[in-house]
Amino acid sequence: MLDVQLHGLRAGGHHLTNVLLHGLNTVLVFLLFRYLTGNGWRSAVLALLFGLHPLRVESVAWVSERKDVLSTLFWLLAMWVYLRFAEVAKKPDAVAKLFYALSLLLFLMGLMSKTMVVTLPFVLLLLDYWPLQRIQRTGVKFRTLIVEKVPFFALAIAVSAIEYVAQRRFGAFNELNLSLMDRLENVPVSYVRYVIKFFWPENLSILYPHPGHWPLMAVGLATLVVVVASVAIWKQRKQAPYLFFGWFWFIGTFVPVINLVQLGSQSIADRYTYVPMIGFAFLLVWGICELSARWPYRFIVLTALSLGVITVCLSLTRYELKFWKDDLTLWNRALAVTKNNYAAENYMGMLLRDGRPNDAFVHFQKAVRINPNYADAQRNLAGQLFDLGRFEEAAAHYQKSLELDPVCAWAETGLGLALYKAGRLDEYLSHLEKGVQYEPDNASRQHVLGVALYEKQKPMEAILHLRQAVRLEPNNAKYHTALGVALLEQGHLDEAIAFLQIALHNDPENQDAKRSLEMAIELQQQKHANDRP
Repeated sequence: MLDVQLHGLRAGGHHLTNVLLHGLNTVLVFLLFRYLTGNGWRSAVLALLFGLHPLRVESVAWVSERKDVLSTLFWLLAMWVYLRFAEVAKKPDAVAKLFYALSLLLFLMGLMSKTMVVTLPFVLLLLDYWPLQRIQRTGVKFRTLIVEKVPFFALAIAVSAIEYVAQRRFGAFNELNLSLMDRLENVPVSYVRYVIKFFWPENLSILYPHPGHWPLMAVGLATLVVVVASVAIWKQRKQAPYLFFGWFWFIGTFVPVINLVQLGSQSIADRYTYVPMIGFAFLLVWGICELSARWPYRFIVLTALSLGVITVCLSLTRYELKFWKDDLTLWNRALAVTKNNYAAENYMGMLLRDGRPNDAFVHFQKAVRINPNYADAQRNLAGQLFDLGRFEEAAAHYQKSLELDPVCAWAETGLGLALYKAGRLDEYLSHLEKGVQYEPDNASRQHVLGVALYEKQKPMEAILHLRQAVRLEPNNAKYHTALGVALLEQGHLDEAIAFLQIALHNDPENQDAKRSLEMAIELQQQKHANDRP
């Protein structure tokens, strides 16, 4: 709301807000890890890797991914305040309680921005282990640390439940109908792919389609890599706690978006790396620095290496930004760098259907051919077929979409109209009625049903729905005309004249309204003449 008040609908202002939040997050990463570790140089490299890596482009350049940069701001602030709490936790005074409450409040604000923040309590436990070392240094029992996080876990569970219900209500879960085994296979493969993307950020895309099944060899190799790395780092947790901290930050914070519960059609997403890759970059920076402890000219080599990596990241980030110029460029890029991307084909069709309907038709056909079980593409292809006058084919695709997504007002109304146009007059009305049942506040559906009922010689029911359409869109001349004509034919002349006058006021060139109004006035005059003694 504040963005719109400041910038209206000019995109530049909204992008600026994202950039400012991301810049603030980058500074906070530097300050937080310098405070945690006491090492300013390493923290600066970590912050620059976080801030300039091309994987950040999606979260920052996509305005509606504001939730990434905003939630991470609260995440980092909650961590910062928690550190202050940990310093004074043994003192039962108001200061410790204040820091604790403030950290909890910031966590809640992060959750309200994006539920991926649910993993923060686990990261706080990692902080307790290292670098805070609260058990070793202060003698706090592990059970006490768990109890201390109970309010954090309670908030995380509550918000996760709300998110689950909301996403389920809008049909976002498992739209691919993947089995549990399919989703489990994607987990190790995703971790490895994210690591590869970090080191080799080539062919980035707004959407990486889920293949449905991964080759057994890929799943086995990825599982081996993740398990071996985890076990090796676990064994080294006392000798190299920084590796333990970074690796399990990386593994743990990905859990909400690793697609154990499939959300959408993607297998991975660049935006999901915003927080988790802080842990992996930490592991990398600290690991290289510790490994190079005995190198000759160590400082010069590491400085040159850091500057080289940051420069490459900056160049690649600038390169990726050009693909976020507009929607067509973005989705064309997705189609160019991915295979069998039915979702991208569908979005391209949606972008082109108004100005380039033939191209849109081709994209919708490709989307359905790649994935016949993609309900949205089936609906869109049906709409294009309807516009081309191929009503039987349109009806078939609407029917298929309803098999995949049974409660869809758009598809029910579309199917009803397609059946009507195809001459199947005994079937169409029930689908129009379902469309209104699913979306009673949609004026267009109320109008279509009203007209259909009138044609079926059910004038009183028709007038009820036409009135509802007018109520929902009081400035729509077409709806006023339809209602006026229906009232006129039922002999309600005064009301008919009133609605037809409103129709002409909103659309002076409306010939149907003009003719009907003239007829209504003439009939009213005749009636008055007949009523004279």
